[in-house]
Amino acid sequence: MTKKHYESYIILDGNYEDNVIEDIIKKYEAFLVKNEAVIKNIDRLGRRRLAYSIKRKQNGFYICFEFEAPPQSIAKLERTYKLDENIIRYLTISMSLKTLKEKEEFLKKKALSIETVEPEVIVPVEITEPEPEAIPGEEEVSTEINDKLL
Repeated sequence: MTKKHYESYIILDGNYEDNVIEDIIKKYEAFLVKNEAVIKNIDRLGRRRLAYSIKRKQNGFYICFEFEAPPQSIAKLERTYKLDENIIRYLTISMSLKTLKEKEEFLKKKALSIETVEPEVIVPVEITEPEPEAIPGEEEVSTEINDKLL
């Protein structure tokens, strides 16, 4: 049986705790392995504000599964996504060989550009407060007041 390369994106409610999100990820990881999929990568894209409210939710936690699986398992996966109340939205796409190569080249270029950019060196600057200038005659006035008060 031939396996195709897929990417599956899901959006969870952004208000969930991190441990709940990890449990959901493990659940779908186990589901994919059970259905003869080979998981290549799981990207946790993080919490983001939604462009518009979905099921009265304003924030979502985005996750991307990259895997190879038989085409029949995708229907099972999407049915499971649809029945799961934790998932706000989902999208599964098939990746062609050409798309995979383009993505790999893009990621290599991105990694090279990050490596070539030199970080800015921040030099600490010492800030010294100027000493207050003495006002002429100030000391004389204060001693005269002190003498009068005593």
